[in-house]
Amino acid sequence: MQSTLIATASGHKIAHLTLNNPKLLNAQNLEMVRTMRVLFDAWAADDDVVMVLLTGSGERAFCAGGDIKSLHAHGIDEQDLASADKDGLLAEKIQLAKEFFIHEYGTMYAMHTYPKPIVAWGNGVVMGGGLGLLAASSHKVVTNSTLMAMPEVSIGLFPDAGGSYFLNHMLGKVGLFLGLTGARFTGADALHLGLADAFCAHDDFDALLATLCQADWQATKNDAHALVSKVLQQYHRAYPPSQVLSALDEINRLMNAGDLLAVDSALQNYTGDDAWIKAAIDSYRQGSATTKALTWRIFHALRTTKKGVALSEIFKMEECVATQCVVRGDFKEGVRALLIDKDKNPKWRYTLQNLPDEYLAQFFENGW
Repeated sequence: MQSTLIATASGHKIAHLTLNNPKLLNAQNLEMVRTMRVLFDAWAADDDVVMVLLTGSGERAFCAGGDIKSLHAHGIDEQDLASADKDGLLAEKIQLAKEFFIHEYGTMYAMHTYPKPIVAWGNGVVMGGGLGLLAASSHKVVTNSTLMAMPEVSIGLFPDAGGSYFLNHMLGKVGLFLGLTGARFTGADALHLGLADAFCAHDDFDALLATLCQADWQATKNDAHALVSKVLQQYHRAYPPSQVLSALDEINRLMNAGDLLAVDSALQNYTGDDAWIKAAIDSYRQGSATTKALTWRIFHALRTTKKGVALSEIFKMEECVATQCVVRGDFKEGVRALLIDKDKNPKWRYTLQNLPDEYLAQFFENGW
């Protein structure tokens, strides 16, 4: 994590925070999420700081999400749960997993409600918690190389980091489709879906920063968000059509097939010729049934019984569910198969057909 304060011509400061973990595509670990919160709180209280600029180190990624390899060490399997916790190791694993999510989601909630503009430069890979950071920022920039996804279905987590909120606000059932399948999409798609504000060339970054530094922050300090929006429009470029929106009717048809088992059948038996949908379904087929059921339950709760619930409550729910995913769900096996042994052959605990309701209920509390 690197942070600098950049002087502006009007005598103010732009706080520049760089996610600096390039070997892991700037994935966030516990130390990083702790540091981010401290810095954001300090800059919010500093009258000289007029905005925050959030970037990723290197050319490949803004942020690929959480450092799931480090979280894997806190994962628990059935053998752990069955053993006597004589040394308190089980309780320690649960607490460490919970601590990561408390800090991560706490930072993201602070960003969603931040009093100053936050510009997220979403170049390269923007996935999972990285997409959560971008979505939490007031001004979201994407580029030609932006590649997005909420791919948690492949590791037995669920679309967290605010994904429960922003996926639910997408057009039709697009958010549900993205969450269930882990489908990849582009920066242009994000703009069409309302998940980004500006499409810029990555080479324009230095010029954009220079323009922000030359802006008259004194005259516009009471409307800093409007100033940032105006500057971004100067660098906003034409962007291509959306592959996601072109498939909108088919997405809605698939997602409206009935209950989750009916939707599963519709996806498994898809015979259309849309290459993007086919790739998404391939990802879906490999995913955790527990993740699919959690995603389905949360999406529909937020459109029915929990409609209009405060964002703070959504993050509390996500903290509970994410912790349970790590300590009792498919997470440990999913990460093993994808990143540890790399056999890409996870042995998920359940299928959708035999997933017990009482097992799923253990992931939630407070009426969810």
